[in-house]
Amino acid sequence: MFRSFVVVSVVFFAFFIALGYFAVQGQRPESPVQPNQAISPIAASAARTIRVQRIREGTAFKDLHVFFRQIDDRTALYTVEDNRRFMCLENLALERILTTMQEMPERYYWKVDGEFTEFRGENFIIIRRAVVARSP
Repeated sequence: MFRSFVVVSVVFFAFFIALGYFAVQGQRPESPVQPNQAISPIAASAARTIRVQRIREGTAFKDLHVFFRQIDDRTALYTVEDNRRFMCLENLALERILTTMQEMPERYYWKVDGEFTEFRGENFIIIRRAVVARSP
């Protein structure tokens, strides 16, 4: 009786080991098998990216002529003069801008006052004051 229990336990254990092995192998991505394909390191592709000049944390701006776009659940601010994009940090001023834009879609351009902030090498904007502006 004990001997059959040990044999069944070993077979059961081996079955689950094999099942785990095949599950892990099935999740691995296939490696490229093309003979002429060049393999380049990840760091080399990161070095080729163009770095945008960042604006220093705490830099204030006044009367910046902008327009806004929704990107998923975030709001992006685009400058009119050079079309640079900055993500907006959510606050009451931004909420009022979005409410006004929903109620009156013709309110397209804005003049905003605020401050730049940085996080992980990217600039964000905190809006302090916003006024509807005429088109440039």
